[in-house]
Order: sequence, then structure tokens, then C-alpha cells
Amino acid sequence: MTIVELVRPFAETLDLAVLVTDGDLDRPGPTILYANSAFARMSGYPVAEILGQAPRRLQGPGTSRQAARAVTRQLRTGGRFHGVLENYRKAGEAYLCEIDVRPIRGPDGQPTAFIAFERR
Repeated sequence: MTIVELVRPFAETLDLAVLVTDGDLDRPGPTILYANSAFARMSGYPVAEILGQAPRRLQGPGTSRQAARAVTRQLRTGGRFHGVLENYRKAGEAYLCEIDVRPIRGPDGQPTAFIAFERR
């Protein structure tokens, strides 16, 4: 069973946005493997359009570069990121997004994926 198959049944019923990415933090960043319908409503991106993209696609001119780098830095050190970023809806509208990203570790203890819970 894949991580997406495991997450999908409970994430689809949530009003909280949920993203699952792979574990590759090198640029352009992790790839979105799953997004629930709450994420689509929050971001304005249809799920099919955001899959395969990096979460940084949601960033824009008002997104703090320092905060965006902090996300990667904290995830690289094996930790979790919990904070607020200014993201952008597909239509260009900025919004503050509280993000809680946690690693999903493989048998060797290394992150193989990340799960993010997001809300406005």
C-alpha cells in the first residue's frame, strides 16, 4: 500500500487541507503526490492540476523567502515545520496559510515523504 492509498480515505473527509509530497527536498522541491478536496477549495487549484508540482507553486511576491527557506531547512534536519506562509490562490489572491509539515519515515529512519496539514 502506498502512502497516498493510506492517507486518501481519511483526508478526503477533512475540512483541513492535506498534501502529501515525495521526500526530495532538492530544487525545485518535493513533488505533490496527493491533495485533498479541501486543499483544492483553499488554493483554487484543481487537484489534477497541482499533482506533480512543487508546493512552491503556491508562493508569490509576498511570500517571505526567509520563511520559505526555513521550511526546507527544518525538514532537512529531520524535523517538522509549523508556521505561517503567505501563499497565493490560482487566481492570484494572497492568503496566510498555517502549515504543519511532518516527515513520513522509511524503515531506515529517513524521510520518504512529507505530509502537510494546512488551513487559512
